[in-house]
Amino acid sequence: MQVPSQPATPTSLSFKHAHQYAQRPKGTAVVEFALILPLLLLLLFGAINFGALMYNQSVITNAAREGARWAAVHGSVATGSSCTNSFSSAPADPCQVAYSYAYNRLISFSGMRSPLVSFIAANGFGTGASQSVTVTYSYKGVGWFFGEKSLSTYSETSVMIHE
Repeated sequence: MQVPSQPATPTSLSFKHAHQYAQRPKGTAVVEFALILPLLLLLLFGAINFGALMYNQSVITNAAREGARWAAVHGSVATGSSCTNSFSSAPADPCQVAYSYAYNRLISFSGMRSPLVSFIAANGFGTGASQSVTVTYSYKGVGWFFGEKSLSTYSETSVMIHE
């Protein structure tokens, strides 16, 4: 008695030749990595820059608030361009308060972290007079695309009423 052979099915043919298609040419992983690496680096440096930028925005906001608070509580003879834009551990005017706060906390990839601070006491230093402090900072990011190609200036103003 003869045993009939089973007819060839598409699945049996595909398994028979599957090993030929499973092998990939050598170097494919390197080429794929080379194509994806720039995108991954762009995302990485973008995330780093975005995080530093948001942190710096928070710092200049708080620096302006600290300077305005100091002016609202203490009063000062300094106003406008006579304000001191320098670091001080014992500040004598609202600009020094805001500058010192920002200088100690800003993240800078270019090595410069010098904010510009201005103070305006529009109605003097009497009770109820508004005290305005503005902090301006130029941010330069990290990397060729985000650092060399872009310089952004951010500014924050805080106004408080003199007590």
